[in-house]
Amino acid sequence: TWSDVNNNDATRKLFSATEDASNFSVLAQPSDWRVTGVPKARSIVYRTHAMDDSALCGLYDNCTPRERQLTLQYFEQLKSSPDGWKVCAADFNQKLHSDDRVRFFCLQVLEHRARACHASSSDDDILALRKVLMSWMQLSLEGVAAEKPFVKNKMAQIFALVFVVDYPLKWPLFFSELLQCVQSLPPSSVELYLRILLAIDEEVVDRQIIHSPEENARNTVLKDTMREQCVAELVESWLQIMTTFAHLQPVLTSLAMDVVGAYVSWIDISLIANDRFVGLLLQYLSVPSLRESAADCLHEIVSKGMDPKAKTELVESLCKVLESAGVLSTTASQDVDVDFQVKLSRLVSGIGCALITSWNKLVKGGDEEGAAVSLLAIESKLPYLHRYLSDEDDGVSENMISFAVQYIGVLKHRSNLSDNDRANLQALLFAVITKLKYDEGYNFLSEGEEEVLFLEYRKQLKVLFDNITQLDPRLMVQTSQSLLTSTLASLSSEPFMNVEVALRVFYMLGEVISDKQFGAPNVANSPWHQMMTTVMQSQVCHYDHTIVLLQYYEIAVRYDRFFQLETQYIARVMENFLGSHGLRHTNCSVRSRLCYLFVRFTKAVKNQLGPMAEQLLGNLQELLLMLPGSPENKSYLSGNDLIFLYEAAGILIAFSLQPVEGKKALMTGLLAPILEKFPVYLAELGRATVPSQQEEIAQALNHLLSFGSRASKVFTSHQQAKQSGCLECFTQALPVFLRGLEVSTHRELLHSGVRQYLHRMVICLEDELLKYVPMAVSLLLKDCKSHDIQEFIPLINQLVTKYKERILPFLQEIFMPVVHTIVACLSQPYDAADTEEHRDRQNLQKAYFLFISSIASNNVTSVISSQGSQSLEEILGTLVQGAVGFPDPAVQKICFSVLKKLVDAWGSEGVLPGFVEYTYKHILPACFLAPLRATFDLNDGYAFLTLGEIAGVLKSIVTQRGAEVIFYLQNEYLPSLNMPQELIQDFLQKVQQSEIKVLKPYLKALFAQFRTSATCTSSQ
Repeated sequence: TWSDVNNNDATRKLFSATEDASNFSVLAQPSDWRVTGVPKARSIVYRTHAMDDSALCGLYDNCTPRERQLTLQYFEQLKSSPDGWKVCAADFNQKLHSDDRVRFFCLQVLEHRARACHASSSDDDILALRKVLMSWMQLSLEGVAAEKPFVKNKMAQIFALVFVVDYPLKWPLFFSELLQCVQSLPPSSVELYLRILLAIDEEVVDRQIIHSPEENARNTVLKDTMREQCVAELVESWLQIMTTFAHLQPVLTSLAMDVVGAYVSWIDISLIANDRFVGLLLQYLSVPSLRESAADCLHEIVSKGMDPKAKTELVESLCKVLESAGVLSTTASQDVDVDFQVKLSRLVSGIGCALITSWNKLVKGGDEEGAAVSLLAIESKLPYLHRYLSDEDDGVSENMISFAVQYIGVLKHRSNLSDNDRANLQALLFAVITKLKYDEGYNFLSEGEEEVLFLEYRKQLKVLFDNITQLDPRLMVQTSQSLLTSTLASLSSEPFMNVEVALRVFYMLGEVISDKQFGAPNVANSPWHQMMTTVMQSQVCHYDHTIVLLQYYEIAVRYDRFFQLETQYIARVMENFLGSHGLRHTNCSVRSRLCYLFVRFTKAVKNQLGPMAEQLLGNLQELLLMLPGSPENKSYLSGNDLIFLYEAAGILIAFSLQPVEGKKALMTGLLAPILEKFPVYLAELGRATVPSQQEEIAQALNHLLSFGSRASKVFTSHQQAKQSGCLECFTQALPVFLRGLEVSTHRELLHSGVRQYLHRMVICLEDELLKYVPMAVSLLLKDCKSHDIQEFIPLINQLVTKYKERILPFLQEIFMPVVHTIVACLSQPYDAADTEEHRDRQNLQKAYFLFISSIASNNVTSVISSQGSQSLEEILGTLVQGAVGFPDPAVQKICFSVLKKLVDAWGSEGVLPGFVEYTYKHILPACFLAPLRATFDLNDGYAFLTLGEIAGVLKSIVTQRGAEVIFYLQNEYLPSLNMPQELIQDFLQKVQQSEIKVLKPYLKALFAQFRTSATCTSSQ
C-alpha cells in the first residue's frame, strides 16, 4: 500500500541516487487563497505547477517496474516537499485527474501531511489545510456522490487526523463548521459528515486500536471537551438525519445509526436511550433496508458500560418493547432474510451478556436484591438463547455462544443445580450436539471458504461443550453414552453426520473429564470401558464415509488404555488399519492421517503385538516398498507418511517373538530397499540438471535417511539395540548414508538427514560409531555456514556427552576449527536492521556457548587447556563477554556455569599457568559487572537463575583461593566500586558462610540496593 512507502529507506536511497528533484515539477509557489468564511466549492485557487503525469504511470495496472519505481519516488518527493501537499490538494479539488487511483494518491500525500507534519506547521499552512478540508464539505452533490467509498473514507480520515491535532485549541469551532455545512441536509455533505464522525471514533475511541499513553491522555481530553461543547448538537443532527433520509436515502440513515452505535459507548446514555431514538430504531427494525443497522445500533446501546441496576432496567425495558413489537420470538422465524436474523441473534446475545455482566457486578458488590432481579431477567432470556443457538443457520447460532458460555458461568456459582437448571443445561447440550453435525453438502474432498468457516464455528461450539461438561460431567457422560449406543445400534440406517457426531462427542469427552471422575478406559464397567466396548463391537469401522472412519481411529488412539484390558480387540483394529478402510483407503487424506495414527496405536499396544508382529509386518511390506520416486508409489503415500510406517515397522520388529537372529533378519529386510536405493538416487542427483528434478531427488534422499532414523527410534539405548540383534543393521547403513555428505547439490537437505541419522546412532551404538565420527564431522564442517554450524553443535554435544574421554584426541583436533568457523560466521558483515539475521547470529552465539558448556560438563576441559595461550585467552574472553553483555539471561547463565566449572578445574595454584591471574582480572569482576548493568533485569526469572550461577562462581573462587581472594575483595576490588564498608563486610561474610540457595536472593537484594545507590560506579 502507499502507506508502506513512508519507511522505505531503499526507495529513498534509490531516488537520491537515480533521479534529480528537478525532473518532477512539484514545487509549488506560495498559494493565494481567495476565501472568506466557509469556502464555496472549488473557490480555492492555486498558482502552482500541475502534477507530473509521467510520474503517475506507476499507478496503473499495465505499468512497468521502472514506472512503478518512479511513482514511488515521486510520492516520497511530494511528501517531503513543503508545498507538495498543496499540489495534491489543488489537483484533487479541481479534478485535474479523474482516475480514482490518482485521486487516492493525492489524498495519501495529504494524509501524510496531516499525520506527520500538521502539528508542527505554520499558522498559514494550518489554515490552508483546514480550508481544503472544509471545501470538501461544499462540493456539489455530483462531486462527492461520484467518489468511490475508499476515496470518501480517506477524505474522512484526513479530517480526523487534523481534528485530533487542532481541536479544541486551534480549531474550537470544528463541529460548528461541520454542522453548518449539513444544516440544510445536502445528501453528499451528510454522508461525508457521518464518515468523518466514524473516522474520529476510530482515531479517538476505538478500543481495538492500541494507543500510546500520550494518545490516551489526548483522547480523554477530546472526549471530555466534546461532551461539554457539542455532543448534544451532534445527537440532534443524527436524529434529524435518521428521520429525513429513512425513505429517501436509507444508506445515510444506516450510516447515522452506525455513528450512534459508535458514540453511545462514551456519551450520556440518556441522549440515546429515550423514546425518540429507541422508537425510531424499533420502527426501523421492520424496514428491510434499515433493520440490520438498527439491530446493530440497539446492540451497542445494551452493551454500554453503566451502573448494573440501571443497565438491568434499561435492558429489560428494551426487551419488553421488542417483545411487544413482535421482533423477538422463541419460535423459528419464517423470515428468509438470514443476514437480519444474524444481526438479531447478536442483539439477543448482547442483551444476555449485558444482564450477566450486571449480575456479576451486583454479586461482587454484595447487593443480593439487585442480583436476584438481574438473575430473573437472565433466566427470562433463556428461551431466546435456546431458540437462536439451535437456529439452522450457523451464523445466527454462532452469535449466541458467548451468551451461553457466560450463562454456564452463572450456574457454576451455584452449589447445587435445580431441576430447572439441569433442564436448561440439557437443552444447551442438545443444541450443541445438533449444531456440531456436518451439513449434507459439506465438501470433504475440497474444503472451501464455507467449510473452513464451519470448522471455526465447531471450535467455538467445543468451548461451550467443554464448559457444559465441566459443570455437569455426569449429564455429559450419560448423554454421550446414550447417543453412542442408540446411533451404533441403528448404524446401517444412520446418515454419516449422525454417526460422526456420536463418535465426536465421545472423543471430545476424553479431553475434559479426568479418570478420577468415572474411572479409566482400562477399568472394567467404567463409562469409557462400556462406550469403547460398544464402538469395538459395532461395524462402524466399515462405515462408508471418510469422516466417520477417521473418527473411529482417533477414538482407538485416544482411549488406547482400553486395549490393556480388552486385548482381544487389538487384532481387529490392526486389521482395520491395514485394510481397505485404513491405510489402503482410496482417499489420500485418509491414508495420510492413518499413517500417523497407526504408529501412535502401535506404540500404545506394542507389548501385546508379539504374536501378530510378523503377520502385521507382512501386510505392511507392500506399503513400505512404496519409496519416494519409485514406480510403485505414484503419490500413493508421501515421504512424510512413510516415515511413520517405518517407525511402526521398527516397533513391530523389536517387539516380535522372533529370536535375535530373526529380528536381525527382519530389520535387514526393512533397511535393504533403502540402502539399495540410496546410492542410485545419489547418482541420479549428480546427473540431474533441472532444478525441480534436483530438489525432488534430494527430498527423496532425505526421506530415505529419515526412514532409517525412524526405524531405529524404538531403541532408546545401546543395550536395547544390542539385545534385539539389530546393531549390525544400523552400523552397515552408516557408510552408505555418510556418502550423502559428499554431495554439494541441495547440501542442506542431505546434511539434515545425515545429522538426524547420526543423532539416532549416538543413542543406539557405542564403539561401532566412533570410527565413523572423524569422517562425518569433517564433512559436516566443510564449507559450512551459520545455519549449518548451529545444526552441527547439538550433534557434537551429544557425542561429547556420551563418549567423553574416549573422543578426546579427536575433539582436540576439531575444537579450534569449530571455534574458528563460528568466529568467521559471526565476523561476516550484516544489516543491523535485519531482525532475522540478528536473531540467527544470536542463536549461533548461543550454540557456541552450549558447545563450550558441553566440554566443561563432561570432564574434557583439557581440550580447552591444551590450546595455545592466545587461543585459550580468546575462548575465555568470549565466555566473560557472554556472561556480562549477552542480552539473553539464559545465555548468561550458561556462561557463568561454564566459568564455575573452569574455576573448579583450574582455580588452584599451578594447575593452568596464568588462569589464577585471569580469574582476578576478568572472571571475578564479571560476577559484579553483569548484574550491575541496566539491561540485567533482576526481577526476570532467568536472571534470578543466573544470579545462582554467579553465586556458584563466587563460592568456587573463594573455595579455591581462600583468604587471598577475601583480602583482594575487601581491600582492592570492592572499594574500587565505591561499595560502602558495611556492605563489603556483609557480602564477604555471606559469600563465605552461606549456601548458594541462600546467597542467590541475597545477591539480588544487594545488587538492587547497589544499583540505586548514588555511589555505585557500575559503569566501570
